[in-house]
Amino acid sequence: MAMTEDEREMLFELATVLAGALVVNYEHDDFRDSPIIERIAQVAAMMEAHHWEVPPVIREVLRKAVETGRVIGTA
Repeated sequence: MAMTEDEREMLFELATVLAGALVVNYEHDDFRDSPIIERIAQVAAMMEAHHWEVPPVIREVLRKAVETGRVIGTA
């Protein structure tokens, strides 16, 4: 079943809020080891695919993850 535009918008908003919490609360190792980071990367790829600008806070989460040596998958 395809996601509606309203569902997609809600997902994008929730991911943005979650990313803000990660930036504040995560330690260095959390960015390397957390499975949530991969989900945030997937949402970022969905945002780009639907012509949404990826918010700076999501980009910061992904940047911090890469700085730990984590490989972030791309769509």
